[in-house]
Amino acid sequence: MNRIDDTIDNITLKILDSSCPSKSKENKLDKISIKIKNEINNYKDKRILEVIVGGSFAKGTWLENDTDIDFFVMIESTVERKEFEELGKSVGFYALKKYKPYLRYSEHPYVEGQVNRIRINIVPCYKVEKNRWKSAADRSPFHTIFMQSKLDDFLKNQVRVLKKFLKSIGIYGSQISVSGFSGYVTEVLVLKYGSFRNVLQIFADYKPKYVISSASVNPKTIEKFDSPIIIIDPIDSNRNLGAAISSECLAKFVLASRLFLKHPSIEFFKKSSKSTKDIVCSIKSNLLIIEFKIQKRSPDILWGQLKRKLISISKQLQNSGFKIIKKNCFTDEQERAVFIFMIEFTNLSKINLNLGPEIFRKSETNSFIKKRGKTSLLIWPDNMRIVSLEERKETAIKAHVTQIIEKDIESSNPTGVTLDLRDGYSVYLGNERKLDMFVSSAIDFMIRDGEFIKL
Repeated sequence: MNRIDDTIDNITLKILDSSCPSKSKENKLDKISIKIKNEINNYKDKRILEVIVGGSFAKGTWLENDTDIDFFVMIESTVERKEFEELGKSVGFYALKKYKPYLRYSEHPYVEGQVNRIRINIVPCYKVEKNRWKSAADRSPFHTIFMQSKLDDFLKNQVRVLKKFLKSIGIYGSQISVSGFSGYVTEVLVLKYGSFRNVLQIFADYKPKYVISSASVNPKTIEKFDSPIIIIDPIDSNRNLGAAISSECLAKFVLASRLFLKHPSIEFFKKSSKSTKDIVCSIKSNLLIIEFKIQKRSPDILWGQLKRKLISISKQLQNSGFKIIKKNCFTDEQERAVFIFMIEFTNLSKINLNLGPEIFRKSETNSFIKKRGKTSLLIWPDNMRIVSLEERKETAIKAHVTQIIEKDIESSNPTGVTLDLRDGYSVYLGNERKLDMFVSSAIDFMIRDGEFIKL
């Protein structure tokens, strides 16, 4: 074994010292689990066939200071979908009535609450045979049983180390606000490759459209998946776990894996504490900020709407000629939200140059001239291409983004974030006003989101 391997082993042991649950914490969660399961069972309804505990707690891969307990309420498969959702909400609110329960949303609603600072999720699912799924949650009991039968103590600890690594670089969690690696994905990866180190070695050598599967999969099944990485669910070969992982999170993991394997350090497992003040000061004039108030709704729904609107605005700005270096959305999930765009230039040239076809392509050239109308046409001397020169009416990014937002607001059926924007918004550059704590935190979050390398 070489020096780097020895270093990685020592780091792994140190991480496990702080990550493995203590016996007292395990006893505490066992008591909570029994208590809530009894509450669920006290809800008498013949349509509820079984209640099982799932998630990382049931599989033994949870972390000392970060865990929740998932309860899957298995409902008779003949129950109609609307009735199924209402029953799931009803039993969830009943079981957590003493703990201020609230609704969360995934494919369907479920109930969440806090019991002695431990997050509890009560999720309805249909009791079905394998591969006869009626809801996305139907697979979860199968995931639990599968991992309980496959993971020994060594593998469970390797999962814990991988989770800590992913958390430290900000890419752990399948929720839409993160779009990273879920707890189940970490278990699948460790089960497939045998250790934390081996998983990193695989991702360090990542190639586009890389396929991770514990069994042979029909090539036609692979072809239908469209994501940068394909991770086949061991209990459902038609499900790609990689679909929920964003390109940015995947890229961070690939680069962090390479860097850690080259220079392993405990610093990779620590959140960055470096001040971003100097960075913020240097880029303030290149930050476009859209600030607005929101109507309170489920965080899952809100984050999805914010990310879709962020992407939409970004695409329209880029189509207008602005180069977006980085973009992010941020919300307190209660009252406020903000979009932040880091832009190369906040003002465009007065002249917009459109590169056309090569001059010998007669049909394409005629079509280009017809489309451009009365704009100035020139020959590009280096490669005999036709170009058109057009004068932009608006060159400032603030004017462009305001037009984009107002067009959305004036559409026939505004929904989601557009309704929030309709009630009022502010558009400004980062150097144009004093930034309050909320906006400053959003900028800091965006910068730290990309600053995961600790050398």
